[in-house]
Amino acid sequence: ANDVPCAPVGSREAWFAGAAVAEGGLRLVLPHPELGEVAMPAPPVKFGATPASVRALPQVVGEAPAWPAKGADPARAAPAGGPLAGVRVLNLGTVIAGAYAGTILAQLGADVIKIEPREADMFRSDGSQFLAYNRGTRGLGLDLKRPEGRDLLLDLVRGADVVIDNYRLGVRGRLGIDYAALKAVNPRIVSCSINAYGETGARAALPGFDPLLQAEGGMMAAQGGDGDPILHTIAVNDIATAATVASAVVAALNARERTGEGQEVLTSLMAQSLLFQSGELVTYDGRPPNDLGGVDCLGVSALHRYYACTDGWIGLVAETADAAQAVGRVLGVEIGEAPLAEPRDGALAERIAAALAEWIRAEALAALRSAGVAAAPVLRGGEALDDDFLAQNGFVEGWAHPRLGPMVTAKGYAEFSRTPGGFRRPTPDLGQHSAEVLADYGIAPDRIAALMAAGAVF
Repeated sequence: ANDVPCAPVGSREAWFAGAAVAEGGLRLVLPHPELGEVAMPAPPVKFGATPASVRALPQVVGEAPAWPAKGADPARAAPAGGPLAGVRVLNLGTVIAGAYAGTILAQLGADVIKIEPREADMFRSDGSQFLAYNRGTRGLGLDLKRPEGRDLLLDLVRGADVVIDNYRLGVRGRLGIDYAALKAVNPRIVSCSINAYGETGARAALPGFDPLLQAEGGMMAAQGGDGDPILHTIAVNDIATAATVASAVVAALNARERTGEGQEVLTSLMAQSLLFQSGELVTYDGRPPNDLGGVDCLGVSALHRYYACTDGWIGLVAETADAAQAVGRVLGVEIGEAPLAEPRDGALAERIAAALAEWIRAEALAALRSAGVAAAPVLRGGEALDDDFLAQNGFVEGWAHPRLGPMVTAKGYAEFSRTPGGFRRPTPDLGQHSAEVLADYGIAPDRIAALMAAGAVF
């Protein structure tokens, strides 16, 4: 009642079967010849012009929809740079879900402009995470509440390809920058908007954050098991939403190549709370229950869990009878007749734990891997950023922020042989590139000076 974001902790099963998911159009029921009715999450992204669909369950082949071409642009040479080089993105997104989507696109070569008001993205106070989630973009300070600020944004949209935001439902309309306004100045624009609970239903206009979706979406209760709920300290739903948005933008740009038109793209944190629990949420009569966690949960079974060595922890996953026998040979323990069904805290787990407690981690990993068993070290944050293997394979890299100094963060998400991506800029300070960005978008110097003097741009 006082507009404070909040949500009850509950089970994922109740969340999926409840009103919020149904009103958001995110629950599908499809027939299966053997299982009967199967409920599953609907596509997490709504494309205004080329909607996605689940046409059938795997046993039945469905016809894919065909979207006729409407005069797409003629073939043209791709600009030098990453696979999205030449794509211009105006990112109004904040915190993680909206901001990080732009960073993923920037890493793929897009020119991403991070647009912030004077009060700044609230996540700037989070230091290192803000730096990682906003790297590779340029900063534009813009007051959209001023008429000249709104007019300027629409002028920028004329030269842009994509606009991203994660405003609460209705805010775009009140600012005069909803999809209809963007399309009026640029029919080719792709507008991707994120909110907490979708666009329909009683909750659509409510504010929401990742921990609330972890709570009501069932992640916290499932991880806590029979005990208290446990928060995932990584913002699972936020990061999932950013990744989904980046993929949706690429899909919408691809559709634009065929149709010649942009479109509105909509998604929500709620959609990703379902998408990233799809395996746990598919429902039918007789379905086995989901695995649950617990305080200090080390895994789901004796052969799928973490174990401590003398100098650190390892993760061990043996999912076949051969792999289970290999674990027994390497560690010198009795595996038993049905090792794959052994619980995480049973007698087999105790024998494996006792054996590995005598091993040096590197030696245990080498022996298990040479026997064909999947195993990996458990790395803490600092170890991961300093890990030779991750650095050699291009997962992390060092770089310098001009004000804050040396950094180490993730390098990228994919390698492209002909159009290599990568971050070309550090994380911007608030409004750092305002004049540069406006000049690049063709705004006249005298108008830039007037906007700065009026405070619409800073």
